[in-house]
Amino acid sequence: MQIEIFTEDSGTTAEEASVEQVENFFRGGFLPIKDLSTELSSYGDVSIHILSEEYGYLQGSDSTRELKPTGGDGTEPASDFSEALSEASQTADVIVILLTKSVFKETVTEQWEALVSNTKPNTIWCIGASRSALSSVDIEKLRSEIDDVIVYQRVGVARISTEYKDELIEAIDQASDE
Repeated sequence: MQIEIFTEDSGTTAEEASVEQVENFFRGGFLPIKDLSTELSSYGDVSIHILSEEYGYLQGSDSTRELKPTGGDGTEPASDFSEALSEASQTADVIVILLTKSVFKETVTEQWEALVSNTKPNTIWCIGASRSALSSVDIEKLRSEIDDVIVYQRVGVARISTEYKDELIEAIDQASDE
């Protein structure tokens, strides 16, 4: 099973020299993403896609030795992140999108119609974003294409609640049994 997680970095980080991979570099609000990735790894290959204001578009498996501040305006990394999401929507078995409102609108809303129309059948989607970000897309259109759509209306800093994480794991568990 191919599992793709799209999220943002956190302001809290480890010392670069103390970790080898980007997925272990970010701390704080990123730790629940790392925990989710670890839990989902028993179901298949998990890739974490991270959009960082400071470092641009990263993948969890990237080496921390390659980390360099972008110093740019962030449009190119956001474009690369959006493109990775577009590609994943066509091939992944599970798509997890956990983003803040501004990044959601820039990377998801802009291409929502294409994401929905290109998603492969039987994909499981889990989307966590604020109410206003979620209202910028037609979730029902996605639900008309696939059965498993889990929507977490983000409140505060929690990227995904325990309840919705459990619901996602249950959906993946059921799909892996079929």
